[in-house]
Amino acid sequence: MNRRAFPHSRRIHIRIMQRVLLLVVIFVVSVNLLADDDASAQQPTISLDVAVNKVRGQYADGKIVKTDEEESGSGKVYVIKMITADNRVLHIRVNAQSGEIVD
Repeated sequence: MNRRAFPHSRRIHIRIMQRVLLLVVIFVVSVNLLADDDASAQQPTISLDVAVNKVRGQYADGKIVKTDEEESGSGKVYVIKMITADNRVLHIRVNAQSGEIVD
């Protein structure tokens, strides 16, 4: 094939390649943004020590016997096992993202 016979084909090829490159860049950027959002959603904003102190402040008469971390649908949750003064066993859950005590 003679390239001089089809001079516009090179311009069309360049435009197609530019569009493909643009789509690839948009895809990579959007995937990275989604990954960053997922990672930040998983990161706890309070430590286990802060969660324990919050529980101690709310349940002053109890003794903490065990702590654990769990994953739930909404992210990481600290589970604090406590025995109260009247010998009840409580499993108190604290949302690691918000610091709120959840039921």
